[in-house]
Amino acid sequence: MRTVFSLCLVTKLFYLVLSCEDQTHYMKADKCCKMCGPGKRMLVDDNCEDPRCQECLDGEYQSSYTRETKCERQPSCDMNLNFLPQSNPSKTELSKCQCKHGYYCSAEDDCSTCRKHTVCKPGQRIVKYGTSISDTVCEACKDGTFSTHDSASICHEWTKCKDGYVQGTSGNLTSDRTCVQGTPSDRVAILFLVGGVLLLIVTAVVLMIYIRKRKIGWNRIPKDPIVGIGIIQNGDNQAVRERGDQPFIQQPQEDIDNSEPVSPSSSNVTENGNVVEQEDGKHSIIASSETGSTFF
Repeated sequence: MRTVFSLCLVTKLFYLVLSCEDQTHYMKADKCCKMCGPGKRMLVDDNCEDPRCQECLDGEYQSSYTRETKCERQPSCDMNLNFLPQSNPSKTELSKCQCKHGYYCSAEDDCSTCRKHTVCKPGQRIVKYGTSISDTVCEACKDGTFSTHDSASICHEWTKCKDGYVQGTSGNLTSDRTCVQGTPSDRVAILFLVGGVLLLIVTAVVLMIYIRKRKIGWNRIPKDPIVGIGIIQNGDNQAVRERGDQPFIQQPQEDIDNSEPVSPSSSNVTENGNVVEQEDGKHSIIASSETGSTFF
């Protein structure tokens, strides 16, 4: 009899242990008590086999079975801190705050603050768009491409000049290449024109230098004296040599009358009483009347 009772007791205890699951039940005074389900809290545990449970309030949640009398509170997502407003938050799981468009959470597991997405500048492109939990990734445009505005998704290639057009301004990371009408022959003509002008300038400079040097050389060469009409005496030649390279100019000399005045006499006075002057080179002058004079 005792054996049978012992077996029944062991069987009952084994059944209680097997039927009391850890996730939904708990043991109390050798009794398997029930827990309240997710989204609820326990009011009083006076009857552990059939407890009274109450649903969590708005802004609260309970994610698993519990014997707790309080629910967990949902995080507060302040719109002034660039969070999205929470609408109908869950009562059975944690509702994380989310950043509004253009911002991302500073930490993936705990969105406590929001940071603004990086803005890709002109000359860059977006490699990876930002999300609510990650920032935007930018990359500089490659050589031969450009972007002109913020947050450009692609970089455009520089314009290729068509036939009959040549490059006006070269492209860079933020602007396109420009093309102007023209041909290679035009450029060759311009080069020849510029080269001709430069050659003329150089030639003019060389010619001016040559003329200047020639003038300096001429000034240093002594000039021959200019011989005037007449006979230059030895003393005059000596004066010219003493003056060096100054030219000799024969000045006309006035005839100087060194003869003594002649006293009037019957032989050198005319009928009117005028004295007849003796000319140079004449040996004798015969006085005669004014109406007719005879020279011997």
